[in-house]
Amino acid sequence: MERAQLVRGRLDRRAVALAQRWRRPRPQLLVGLLTVGMGAVSAAVALSFALGGVVVPAMPGGLWWAAGLVVLFFLTEGFTVHVRVRRGAHGINVSEFPMVFGLLCFDPVTVILVRALAGGAGLVAIRGHRGAKLAFNVALLAVQASVGVLVFHAVTPHVLGITIDGVGLRTLFATYLAMVAADVVAAVLLTAVIAVHDDPGEWRRLPAALRSTWLVVLTTTGALISFLAATEPRWAPALVGIVAVVLLLAYRAYIALGDGNAEVEQLYGFTRALDGAGGIDDLVAVVLDRARDVLRAGTAELVVAHGDELRHTLLAGQSGQPTVRLGGPGADAWLTPALLGDPVLRPAGPAGAAMAVPVVFGEHRAALVVADSLADAGRFDEAKLRLFGALANHAGAALGRADLVDRLRREAAAKQHLALHDPLSGLPNRRHFQELLDTGLAAARADGSALAVLVLDLDRFKEINDALGHETGDALLREVGERLRAYLDGRGRVARLGGDEFAALLTTDGSPSAALAAAAELAEVVERPIRIGPLVLAARASVGVAVAPLHGDDSETLIRHADVAMYAAKESNGLRLYDSELDRNSPQRLALIADLRAAVERGELTVAYQPKVDPRTGRVVGAEALARWNHPEHGSVAPDVFIPLAEHSGLVWPLTLHVLALALRSRAEWARAGHDLQVAVNLSPNSLLDAALPELVARLLETTGNPPRALTLEITESTILTDPAGSLSTLERLHALGVEISIDDFGTGYSSLGRLRELPLHEVKIDKSFVQRVALDHRDRAVVRSAVQLGHALDLRVVAEGVEDADTYAYLAAEGCDVVQGYLLSRPLPPEDFTAWLEIHSRNVTHTFG
Repeated sequence: MERAQLVRGRLDRRAVALAQRWRRPRPQLLVGLLTVGMGAVSAAVALSFALGGVVVPAMPGGLWWAAGLVVLFFLTEGFTVHVRVRRGAHGINVSEFPMVFGLLCFDPVTVILVRALAGGAGLVAIRGHRGAKLAFNVALLAVQASVGVLVFHAVTPHVLGITIDGVGLRTLFATYLAMVAADVVAAVLLTAVIAVHDDPGEWRRLPAALRSTWLVVLTTTGALISFLAATEPRWAPALVGIVAVVLLLAYRAYIALGDGNAEVEQLYGFTRALDGAGGIDDLVAVVLDRARDVLRAGTAELVVAHGDELRHTLLAGQSGQPTVRLGGPGADAWLTPALLGDPVLRPAGPAGAAMAVPVVFGEHRAALVVADSLADAGRFDEAKLRLFGALANHAGAALGRADLVDRLRREAAAKQHLALHDPLSGLPNRRHFQELLDTGLAAARADGSALAVLVLDLDRFKEINDALGHETGDALLREVGERLRAYLDGRGRVARLGGDEFAALLTTDGSPSAALAAAAELAEVVERPIRIGPLVLAARASVGVAVAPLHGDDSETLIRHADVAMYAAKESNGLRLYDSELDRNSPQRLALIADLRAAVERGELTVAYQPKVDPRTGRVVGAEALARWNHPEHGSVAPDVFIPLAEHSGLVWPLTLHVLALALRSRAEWARAGHDLQVAVNLSPNSLLDAALPELVARLLETTGNPPRALTLEITESTILTDPAGSLSTLERLHALGVEISIDDFGTGYSSLGRLRELPLHEVKIDKSFVQRVALDHRDRAVVRSAVQLGHALDLRVVAEGVEDADTYAYLAAEGCDVVQGYLLSRPLPPEDFTAWLEIHSRNVTHTFG
């Protein structure tokens, strides 16, 4: 069975690509040398037979037999059936027939010459081969003929011109052995040239090519039967024709069945390959490579719509690495139906034949495209388009899963980054800095090194913020953060702790002098003039220093000691090393902090509720939750005492979550009793900088069975306006959740009305310092009246706290204040007392108090 067509299929599949890409000289040179070598070997074999005095046979047909042999070799190059092997194919034709006739009837020189020249003419006339490809194929035909005659005459060294009486078992064996040997040599040579010229992995497919050798035995049998029939003149034409037609039809039927099974297997292999791919980029490469193999195309690409542009990921050649480019829709207008959901079959033309099918994954509009159908694969047609559509469906499902995983991975990474970094400066936040410090301390203990913690605060930053606006203040903070990061790059880490406070972590020799020198350098870096737009600002920094292990061996202690030193530095020359004499933490205060930590961990703090009333109707609309601590030894500890302790010792966050959980459980109990109230909880300044806050609030609302609107979170005015960029993201997520936001102590800070209007607020709470004197001081009345009008102008609910007498209550009701709270209504009450008060008040609602 002839394998000369394999190289034609393999080389044809690269015809378009080779015509357009840079030609590498080394593979072509090697192929040329192989071609010359094969020609030289064939010539040597022919010459050896000629010098041996070979006699030309005297066949019954004379020269007509020789002419018939020429015609047969010429024509059999045009009758080929292709057995597919990935994108290539083994070409099976009926050239075994004239080859068997030649072995049995002609001298070796004639067989070699006629096989090469007549077969080469067929390649030119029928197959259209030219150039290097034609030269290689002609040399291959000559080598096959040379191997065949060498093996044949080695087994049967007899006189040429065999008749029917001369075909014995030895001759039959020699014929089979010669044809199989020629086929094996051709397969090896074809694999070698493809591996050199095209694909080094071709050697892996050689065993599959050799397994089709049984077809050679089949066609050789048919050729022998035809030869025997041809020696009987009466039956010769009929028998030869019948055998040739039956064999050809059998081949085509067999290959058609095999192609159908192969498509199913390749579809299965396609899905298996997709399942084994890694990330989405690897998956795209697998999809393109497998699509080329199954559809036997030169190129494959994935086209994804990105706004007004199309993103092309193209795989061509043997690199295995796709290339990406962006293009406008104009040049790819033929892809529009595929991008909209309809397959497209582009016929051959100036742009070349191609197929495009839609691919749906995630929210992307995309299309898979193949082009440059290999010469031995036939044209793209509707059957291939349907197969391509099936592949695209599997590819779309796999790409959709990969895209989802990739998107979730990015979102998780973004959330993780947000939880550990300051959104304004991009630096690590307080939590991340503590983790970095813990890691550094562990490493320092292991290798005996020392660390220094520096806390840096910008002096007079609030003045810059108030005078020039928060946009300028934010720009200043970003620039300071970037300067510190760039200066410490590779030598330490810097973080923004909040507001205008930064922290740095450095490895030192353990001496205080080295740490102070580093602090001086950082201060000098910060205090260089800073240009922000048309302004040139001069910032001044105060830096506190704590050295480990001298001043502490845990992160919390070191940061606190550096913070104490920083506040002392503000009163001196701007630099200060920690000294225990600077620390106002007396043993009693430290013991109280330890007791508070234990109480928070055990959940011993309770909540008292102060009612909030609509002054126009007297109806209770909500309550404010206030933390209370009953110390086992000291009794009730005032909030003004333990709240600052919690803030200073890092306990305010767990304390806030504890109060929030208790308040929501109480609110759910009120709702079950028929009281649909809002509950308000105060947040600490650093709470808004924690990206996990909205998720924690949502989880507590869900577990306690409260709607989001039932919760109001109160934040001091100074907290929002000190770091609006850092808190805005958290506020917007809470607002999207449905939770209401209130500014506490409204009027005591330096509010930017424009910034207030942009924040997702629902309520403002007038500070009690204005409310308590409203009945006595006309200036306080003016402030309260303005605050009510401003709040209503911004579509905000206005709450007044500190209402302690009936005149104040009546005045606020007359001015249109929406909600009031204070001792006139009730002091903060424990949960059981508040429930009892609520039941009594609900039955005896009045419009006035006093």
